[in-house]
Amino acid sequence: MNRPILPLEDIRVLDLTHFVNGPYATMLLGHMGADVIKVESPKWGDGMRPGYRRTAEQPIGLAFALMNSNKRSITLNLKSDEGRDIFKRLVRNADLVVENYEAGTMERMGLSYEMLHEVNPRIIYANSTGYGQTGPNRNLPAFDPIVQAMTGVMAVTGRPEDPPLKAGAIMADVLGATHLCAGILGAIRQRDRTGEGLMVEISMQEAVLPSMVSHISAYYGMGLRQLREGNRGSGGVITPANAYPASDGWVVILAADNHRWRKLCLIMGRPELGEDSRYAKLSGRSRHRDEIDAIIGEWTSTRTRGELMELLNGNDVICGVVKELPEVMSDPHLLQRGALQQLDHPQLGPITIFTSPVRFNGEPSRPRSPSPALGADNERVYCGELGISAEELATLRERKII
Repeated sequence: MNRPILPLEDIRVLDLTHFVNGPYATMLLGHMGADVIKVESPKWGDGMRPGYRRTAEQPIGLAFALMNSNKRSITLNLKSDEGRDIFKRLVRNADLVVENYEAGTMERMGLSYEMLHEVNPRIIYANSTGYGQTGPNRNLPAFDPIVQAMTGVMAVTGRPEDPPLKAGAIMADVLGATHLCAGILGAIRQRDRTGEGLMVEISMQEAVLPSMVSHISAYYGMGLRQLREGNRGSGGVITPANAYPASDGWVVILAADNHRWRKLCLIMGRPELGEDSRYAKLSGRSRHRDEIDAIIGEWTSTRTRGELMELLNGNDVICGVVKELPEVMSDPHLLQRGALQQLDHPQLGPITIFTSPVRFNGEPSRPRSPSPALGADNERVYCGELGISAEELATLRERKII
């Protein structure tokens, strides 16, 4: 195995983030080699630690383990004056501070970008909030489904006759995290050029907005008003494009262009449909999409998902299996590529984790360390790197500063 390419191995990150949005961004940095020090409350740590546990005795839930590999953990009470002073000492030797508190929180603690820039002019300060640092909504609380609602995602998700529906996956948090990581990488490059630190800001709402491109285009570009179409494309613009029943589950088929539509008709043994004036052009198929979906669904229901995948993709008709979660987490393709990897976690035992989708020279990213126990690196960071004595450390622990 080649030595991994770790372009950020000279970058130190003070990670104040919690739950999903911030921790995924810093996990991506960690996979690129950054020394990520997770700074957590001594009382409870990251709020995601107890989430998704089987029992109250389990030390952490799987979600925390998935989002926090390649990090160290220290505890520090930032609500205390002494804790904030210690944090500023850490900032002197750091490259990056990342936080995803509500807008204004760091300012109220006296740890704003301006304050930390005085401590270390090279510091890069990155923050992610629901709606940004300015504007009338800056202080609104934001969690993934709320941002989906506020960005129009829920209004266009689901079937026309049903209420608005959130996406099943956590998309706003992850899209925000990905944009935050990209902004941080740009800031590092800018600092390389100028020697000066800077502030990076992203809004989860603004990060989700580009995902609405097809709906925005259908509404404003084509004048369509019915945008909630279930598994179809917006307003039926792309037809056929839907989920269809197989004998053992479901598949998604996309054959919207005229060439693939005719191919699909031949495969189904219905070549006449490809030349039918009602269906020959995309505009006609869009008007008759209910009829087309019924025809395709009747045909797909007689075959297995595997048979449909082989037959359709083998003839250049785009098809994918609707996989259940256990199928995804044991997918041979993802396992072979290293996107999924098995890990013997010290607190959870054997688990399967996803890694960073970013790879250099074709090599998959590999976890160098599992998610850390709360405060696992206090002694190493405070004593070994900050010069605090063991006696001082014990006193700080007794006074709940760390």
